[in-house]
Amino acid sequence: MPSELSRRRFIAGVAAAGAFPASKLARAGDQSRFDVAGNQLRFGGRPIRLLGVGVGDPVYVRGERPIGDYEVLARDWRSTAVRISVHPGHWRHDRQHTLAVLERDVTAARAAGLFVIIDWHVIGFPGRYAEPVDPSWGLPLDAFASDDVLALDFWRRVSARFGKDPGVLFELWNEPVYDGKLWRSTGEHWPVLKALWVRLINEIRSRSDAILIVAGGRWAHDLKGVAKDLIDDERVIYSWHCYPNEDRGVASRWPDSLDGLPAVKPVVVTEWGFSRDGDGVIRGTPEDFGIPFTRDILEPLKLHSMAWCFSSGATPRMLAPDGVSTTEYGAFVKDYLARSWRPET
Repeated sequence: MPSELSRRRFIAGVAAAGAFPASKLARAGDQSRFDVAGNQLRFGGRPIRLLGVGVGDPVYVRGERPIGDYEVLARDWRSTAVRISVHPGHWRHDRQHTLAVLERDVTAARAAGLFVIIDWHVIGFPGRYAEPVDPSWGLPLDAFASDDVLALDFWRRVSARFGKDPGVLFELWNEPVYDGKLWRSTGEHWPVLKALWVRLINEIRSRSDAILIVAGGRWAHDLKGVAKDLIDDERVIYSWHCYPNEDRGVASRWPDSLDGLPAVKPVVVTEWGFSRDGDGVIRGTPEDFGIPFTRDILEPLKLHSMAWCFSSGATPRMLAPDGVSTTEYGAFVKDYLARSWRPET
């Protein structure tokens, strides 16, 4: 794996004493289920906050990672959930192998007592944009393929396989990009995005009533207008991605892009992070991004969150080259998970 993978190129790349342990909430075989009440996500009738990390995909990012990572994340990092990704290119070229390694990781995560978000790791939108891949990365050149037929096939198979597990959630589309040159939140593309999400939802609903997570535009950062035009499915919630370069220097940048949605529906920040030595998109520090983002957005709004990425390769990386010790960013995330607010039981 390259030593520095740009986020846009690769991905692109003290808690409450009464907090309920993940192991008591999400063990495989538990017949409790998720439900949505207004802007609150509940499990077994009790409020739950999904807190954890993205671990990347089981084929590439996790190709040499131990399954024991999930026990470590549940026990030492106090994660309640993990996000496991699947690249469209891997699915297209070898469905059988990709499904097998996905099943391996989902099974291990659930056995560790973690909720699991399965993420279709596409970047783009059908007929409009697909993120290019550098051949030197070792990924298929169509790794981020924004093919709606391929996505329908994936969710047909995955919802049939995992759709009865009450602890598994489906994130339909990683980062929608309708216009690769639009770097401000306008909400103008939500109607066309919503139409595709409804198609995918209809495919899944014939097999599963899982909680589904859908995104807005601009690499999943633009949620403007969504609160006034919600998807008509009570088990749909919304994702948001946030990195340091999003509207850097604009005082109201984060509330503006969220546009009041967290007051109406649960929002899961399925990617966030920073790196002191990263490229322009992810370059940031605890002082200029990590602290204000967690203090002013994640905690007061009580957003669910999955920091990206529990890896020594995919950036912003939480693990050092030895694959065990943490980077500055990884230490920040681990500390945040230890002190973040959790619902009392």
